[in-house]
Amino acid sequence: MKSRRRMPVGVSMLVIILVCIPAMLFGAGKAKVTFFWNLYEGLTEDIRVEFQNAFNATHPDIELECVPVDWELSHNKLTTALAGGNPPEMSVIGTYWLLEFMDMGAVDEITKYVSPATINNIVPAIMEGKIGGKLMGLPVAAGARIMAYNADITKVEPKTMEELRQEAIRVNKPPDRYGFIMPGKKSLELTDFIYFLYAADGDVFQTKPDGTYGKCTVNSPAGVKALQFMVQLAEKDKVVQEGYLSQIRQDSHPTFVAGKAAYVFIGAWVDSLYKTAGSTFNLRYGQIPPFRGSKGKTLVVTDSIVIFKGAKNKKEAGTVLDVFYKDEWKARYDQMIGFPPVTISAGKLPQFQTPLYKTLVAASMRSKGWPLMSQWSECADIIWDAVVESFHGSKTPKAALDDAAAAIDKLRGF
Repeated sequence: MKSRRRMPVGVSMLVIILVCIPAMLFGAGKAKVTFFWNLYEGLTEDIRVEFQNAFNATHPDIELECVPVDWELSHNKLTTALAGGNPPEMSVIGTYWLLEFMDMGAVDEITKYVSPATINNIVPAIMEGKIGGKLMGLPVAAGARIMAYNADITKVEPKTMEELRQEAIRVNKPPDRYGFIMPGKKSLELTDFIYFLYAADGDVFQTKPDGTYGKCTVNSPAGVKALQFMVQLAEKDKVVQEGYLSQIRQDSHPTFVAGKAAYVFIGAWVDSLYKTAGSTFNLRYGQIPPFRGSKGKTLVVTDSIVIFKGAKNKKEAGTVLDVFYKDEWKARYDQMIGFPPVTISAGKLPQFQTPLYKTLVAASMRSKGWPLMSQWSECADIIWDAVVESFHGSKTPKAALDDAAAAIDKLRGF
């Protein structure tokens, strides 16, 4: 056996120093907080970097990393991280994912880590993440969907879906301009079908007297009417943008802000998209109209921030959120993504006293959200398949929705 030579003491000390100095300089021992920062339309890279750098500069004991995440990849990225036992400290999520993550035992009660001052400054009515009396998710974005229109193309603010169709046909002159923007590619959110379903007084499920969900009702007369109308606009009237079947929401909206379409159903981020694109057309806002003879509602979407049970530095994550929800950051963030502010203090700021935000407030008075249930992602996926099948003509809207309702009921054990 070969003998091992002992390293001289002086050399050993030098090695230790050379190893330790980089660790001291680069933050060894800091509590690392990973924040999955979902990329809303209108949200720039500048604010992510500025917030991360400003927080790290003022909190030397915490290392914050805001990880940009595409919404379309977010759900899979989170479920993969959770399954692998390596969740981020916190993440933006669609609030309708919350029950799914709670069923997995993955989400912690956020009031354990965020200060009462932060929580008390949030509008109580949008606390959709309060489940069983416990606040499991902090509202990060909440806004009803509206109609935006190009008043250089049309002066008509339609009061019914039928009026919208009539005007969209009148102004449609492809490829120079289109009557209506409609995404037709399957994506994470089911928004566009829901706009028309709610406008027809339809719903996705029966609601039992105790508030729980019964059988799927997307194939009700209202649901069939909604999907038939979408197919009519896209495949028969041909008033939607070229290539709609290959476009999700983010792909289709640039056509509108480029001034090449009359109408779009959209969120409040339309304003920031319009400004970012340098558009100059006369942008106006209105309500998503009901079908003739219907009262109609519009969709309100809420997103939340959650803290994960399996994360290492949950206390420090709460500190990050206390800073993020101050007006200095959250009001600027809200304005960029175009949603009404979620904090009481930001709601009083002058930048939120505009026609856009007044339209959003009016929309919220006639709105309802997604079904809040643990299997909603799978249900939405099935309904999306039915919508795409109808666009392609492989099934009639009624047949596609009948099949979707049956598949959803089977999934849910009915």
